[in-house]
Amino acid sequence: MTIQASNIVFQLTPSGNSDPVLSLGGSAGGSQISAALHGLFDAVSPAEALAGDVEYRALDVKNTNNIDTLYAAVIYVDTITSGASDEIALAYDATGTQTIANENTAPIGLTFSAPTTAVTGIVLGDIAPLATKRIWAKWTVTAGAGTVTTSGSITVSGGTA
Repeated sequence: MTIQASNIVFQLTPSGNSDPVLSLGGSAGGSQISAALHGLFDAVSPAEALAGDVEYRALDVKNTNNIDTLYAAVIYVDTITSGASDEIALAYDATGTQTIANENTAPIGLTFSAPTTAVTGIVLGDIAPLATKRIWAKWTVTAGAGTVTTSGSITVSGGTA
């Protein structure tokens, strides 16, 4: 059986969590969530837009195929539309064990970037059958921002043998 796009899913953290605002790391196994950025981060309040805001979310990329590996997986933000006052960035957490205190606390030791194609994407490596890889998303809203209208989705691509 070959891996299908539907075999690669995103899960919140920690185990049992269904609230994106609380997806702050820890164990794998939270609820499945769409790849859309709009559902991952809460709406920016006028106070947050005025002061500026940086929020983080931990997600697990899971290969639900129980036979095949997704080889040379990369992740990137696809079809992003953001304003001049905000940015989405991603980072790969090879240990997958960090937990942050709240959505405004940065995970330690990660480098965030904003790739928009598979060629420039962040390398996750191989994702074995039923395995996960931890990623972090960072949303930065610049102080004095007006209406924030970022949209897009997180995409994983890779190959099969």
